[in-house]
Amino acid sequence: MRRLEPVQEQSRRFEWTVVGTALVWLAVQAYQDHESGSLTYVLYLVLSALSALGRFGLPTVSGNISVSFIFVLAAMPQLPLTETLAIGITGAAIHALQNSPPRTDWLSLLFQVAVWVIGIEAAHAAYEQVLAALPGIGLAAAMPLASIVLFLVTAFPLAAATSLHERELLRRVWKNRYLWSLPYYMAGAAIAGLLATLPRISWSYSALIIVPAALLVYYAYRLQLESLARERQHAEELAAMQLNMVEALALAVESKDVTPLTDLQRMAHFAEGLGRAVGLEDEQIKALRVAAVLHDIGQVAVPDHIIMKPGRLTPDEFQRLKVHPEVGAQIIEQAGFPRLVSEIVRAHHERWDGTGYPAGLRGEEIPIEARVLAAVDMLVALNTERRYRRALSLDEAMERVRQEAGLGLDPMVVARLECVYRKLDMEAPGRTVAAASVPAPAPAVRSPGRCAPMFLHAIAEARREEQLVLEFSQILGSSLDLEETLNALARRLHAQMPFETMVLFLKQGDQLRASFIEGQNYTLFHGLALRMNSGVTGRVASTLRPVLNAPPTGDPIAHRNPVAASALKSALIIPLDGPGGLVGTLNLYSAKQEAFTHAHLSLLLAISSKLAVSVENSARFQEAESRATVDFLTGLPNAGALFLHLQNELARCARTDSTLGLLVCDLDGFKGVNDQFGHLAGNRLLQLVAQGLRENCREYDFVARMGGDEFVLVLPGVTEEAVATRLQRLRAYVECCGIELCGEKVVSLSGGAAFYPRDGQTAEELLARADSKMYGEKKDRKQAARLQAPAAREASA
Repeated sequence: MRRLEPVQEQSRRFEWTVVGTALVWLAVQAYQDHESGSLTYVLYLVLSALSALGRFGLPTVSGNISVSFIFVLAAMPQLPLTETLAIGITGAAIHALQNSPPRTDWLSLLFQVAVWVIGIEAAHAAYEQVLAALPGIGLAAAMPLASIVLFLVTAFPLAAATSLHERELLRRVWKNRYLWSLPYYMAGAAIAGLLATLPRISWSYSALIIVPAALLVYYAYRLQLESLARERQHAEELAAMQLNMVEALALAVESKDVTPLTDLQRMAHFAEGLGRAVGLEDEQIKALRVAAVLHDIGQVAVPDHIIMKPGRLTPDEFQRLKVHPEVGAQIIEQAGFPRLVSEIVRAHHERWDGTGYPAGLRGEEIPIEARVLAAVDMLVALNTERRYRRALSLDEAMERVRQEAGLGLDPMVVARLECVYRKLDMEAPGRTVAAASVPAPAPAVRSPGRCAPMFLHAIAEARREEQLVLEFSQILGSSLDLEETLNALARRLHAQMPFETMVLFLKQGDQLRASFIEGQNYTLFHGLALRMNSGVTGRVASTLRPVLNAPPTGDPIAHRNPVAASALKSALIIPLDGPGGLVGTLNLYSAKQEAFTHAHLSLLLAISSKLAVSVENSARFQEAESRATVDFLTGLPNAGALFLHLQNELARCARTDSTLGLLVCDLDGFKGVNDQFGHLAGNRLLQLVAQGLRENCREYDFVARMGGDEFVLVLPGVTEEAVATRLQRLRAYVECCGIELCGEKVVSLSGGAAFYPRDGQTAEELLARADSKMYGEKKDRKQAARLQAPAAREASA
């Protein structure tokens, strides 16, 4: 990229060019003009000097303009050009010195004087040309033309220099600051013509003409002065109002957290102080102050979750963040602020090494004001508390800034900041008091300042609620395990609300059952079932209207534990209404009276629909998970669940050196039941058998359906004799089920047992061994049945 010429250098080059031109013209005129002066020359010279020294001038929007041009115009027809130039230079120099800042810029002073030299030369040439062309009426026509030329040649270079220096459009500067003063010059031409004509008549007639005219002019001038004073006061009030609006808008943008009003004022104060330290002029400093307040206004175009993210941004998030300087600059341009303000805001994230954004400017290509703001922004930001990090002490923050010199920040600006940062901090509103000698990071302690206005709190609360809703949405969508989700939700809610117990009641038929309890008073709510339309929770569920700080004893809980129930003083209850209808209620209980606020209620209502959907999704997931591991017909675990459980039990037995029994059972005659009585009867028989197997097992035994009419029992620590006894009991139960269902003995039970570690070490080995024994027993039972059949027929015969 081609290195851009600094704007200040362009301005100074232009000023030197004008000064050189004026010196050449002045030297030529001094060489050519040898006429002597007169008393009129001395009088005009003294009047011009006195008017400048006395600050007597014509009022303007930005101050006043010197009336010495009247004496310059009056001198043209009466005095040599050299003396006219001397009058103009004297008045211009004194007026420029009177209005210069404490640290005088001599080039600027020479430039203003040079502009007057060129203007007087041009006006005098125009005057002479008109006199030569119109000798009869020359004075009447020449004086207005000379005043117009004087105005144009003096005002236009000043406007051009101002435009270059302030980086403002020349058209806007010319129109707003200079063009409107042309009528003053026209009026001055009339007064100058009068002064040039009066010496030709007697002083008595002159007095009769001058005194009334002077009184009228003075009276009109006073009226105009008062009018302009009122307009100036009105303009200042509008400017102050605009600045207040700017500050309020910036606070609204910055109010991701409730930030003290003094933070923005401190930023502007540091920017102004550093700007003066690096030699910026008043107009630049004014623009810098506004830019310091508005530098992050473009963040309105960046999502809050990116701005408030506590960790490192992803590349995509960083790309979205990088739009805010350009957006902020466009907002400022649209609002009508000077162009310099928008340029500062646009460039305040550029880096000295060229790695910044949005344009990737390098070194002095970055406007000096933006380099100042970048250094101040880093120092103040590091020294200010944020919700995602602690503040550094002022000295530690300055050390971080010093490390960025030559990388992200201008080394000259950093060096100047290092000289003045302590002084600026002492003078800043809400200054930081931090000990530089403390080695560990110390938080900044702010002195009391102006409190943030109420609207700022409202904006901050809205943004905080939005951020919390986003965080809760992430929690509710992070897992299909309802208990895991609710535990995470309860932990996050504890940081926002004062409650001791959280209970989730889920609708089951016409009841609400406590399905999840977190916190204290677990026994008070465990197993609690409430009726719809009854009690405070039932009414919330039936009406779908939340309640705030309701008495917990409005539900029938006192009889469960009177002491614990009486300790609860307030409850916040919201309905959970999902896409499929009412899901349940979320209840928060506190031991404090009026513990919950409308802000707490608003936050819970904002997440209630998401929580209801999360509960419904978790229920569907558990149902699907149950279908994957549970046999649909009998409700027993299926083969997949059996293998998982058996492997876990074998691992436990290996760790604890304990035994395990595995019993495989099969129904004898089940095919005949299906053929003779139908499949519905067969299904009913399987359900009865499954129920009996569960009822005849211990709590820690495991019963599963392998498939068809085959069942498996996992029996930890059982003996071979106990298995044999249980098999006999189960066989009798199955035969009774067959008689009850079909009216005759149509089914029985065969079984085979294997034991860990005697019969195998793995699930496959144990199942194969038990299955082999079961089929061996089935074969023996069939053989015995065939031998018993003839004997039974003979006995009956």
